[in-house]
Amino acid sequence: MPKPPKDITCKCGHTTTLETSKLLCIKCGKYVFYNDREKRRYKMTTFYTLALFLLAFGFLTFLFMEMIVTPLMSGQAVRP
Repeated sequence: MPKPPKDITCKCGHTTTLETSKLLCIKCGKYVFYNDREKRRYKMTTFYTLALFLLAFGFLTFLFMEMIVTPLMSGQAVRP
């Protein structure tokens, strides 16, 4: 749903007219948000994505340590 045009000033000083929830600043390349609600939503989405990635990486590391490294270090590896 289109929003009414709104002039937003980026932290770098560049002024942009927004009709969407967010847009990249042409001058500095950072996101400019239509309102604070959109900014909070973007931060939370980024946080959840990063947390999910770190949890998945930690779980894969745990499986690697338990299934491959621990048997090799204790000498219990299956030998043909």
